[in-house]
Amino acid sequence: MNLFKRSRKHINIALLGLAAMMTSGLASAKENTAAVGSISELQTVLSANSIVRGEFTQTRNMEMFAQPLTSQGTFLLDKSSGLLWTQATPFPVSLVLTDNKLSQRFADQPAKIITDKENPMAFYFSHIFLSVFHGDTQKLQEQFSLSFEPANEPSSGGSAENTLWTLTLTPKNSPMNAVFEAITLQGHNDIERIELKEIRGDSTVIEFSQLSHQPEVLSDAEAQQFQL
Repeated sequence: MNLFKRSRKHINIALLGLAAMMTSGLASAKENTAAVGSISELQTVLSANSIVRGEFTQTRNMEMFAQPLTSQGTFLLDKSSGLLWTQATPFPVSLVLTDNKLSQRFADQPAKIITDKENPMAFYFSHIFLSVFHGDTQKLQEQFSLSFEPANEPSSGGSAENTLWTLTLTPKNSPMNAVFEAITLQGHNDIERIELKEIRGDSTVIEFSQLSHQPEVLSDAEAQQFQL
């Protein structure tokens, strides 16, 4: 229990950043206009690409605050190396996540690095969400009840109303069900919105934009950031 309490501050950091991983396999609407009609189709698309870059807007509602907390920035996910999550506003924060290390830097302060051995709970959550990135439906079903609603076809008038697909993950086991009530993903061809509802009443919405899979390899500067 003490380990769980000590890990909570890192769990949200890891999960909110790892939510970006769920966008990693999705082609942009310009690249692929085919509708996603089932979980199997969604998982196939999720595992299709190795790199994604984009922007995020994150809105966190906490019961202790009257106003939501909003942050914006950019992210880069490389299937082999990990995740770069760079918050620009309201203050700069840089997060680097690899398979076994998590680095967090505020502004120009020295980075704080934790390992999977020092904080296994945070990495437990990370590895669960990697199952989404890799399209591992079987692994997800061990931890979640999955509910998928396919997108409706646009109306004859061309309206996009109700054309979002929705995937809802409901935790079944501890420790996931001790933190989250449900995690909901929505999108057209991309994952455009993720909502994380916590048991204690807090919630977070992350919206993604400007997604791209180009260039297909990391620059030297990007690769260097993963050398923790």
